[in-house]
Amino acid sequence: MKRKTMWLLAASVLLGPVPLVVGWGTENYGNAEAEESKARLSSIDREINKHAERTIAQGRRMFRFDTFGSEAFWGDTLRLHQAIAGEKNGGVGGGVSPKTALAVGLKERGCALY
Repeated sequence: MKRKTMWLLAASVLLGPVPLVVGWGTENYGNAEAEESKARLSSIDREINKHAERTIAQGRRMFRFDTFGSEAFWGDTLRLHQAIAGEKNGGVGGGVSPKTALAVGLKERGCALY
């Protein structure tokens, strides 16, 4: 394993889920030399690699699916869904058309706009 990759792996073990994945040792993947070097890893190096892979997977899940409580702020506190629906549809104010809502980035998955 190259020295740069080892330092990044060691940093990820010490610092936890920090976005250090840029250039994460991808220079060797897919060739025979990489496979041979994997076979020669010590047990601690294999554990470090497993931890790094788990940390990356956890970061991906967190980035893609965690809302960090923002749905409570936008829905419960600001009642944004009512402002989007408008008075005609049981909300408040003028409302927003479905086309405009989608254009500004609202997702239609999981809920109906009207």
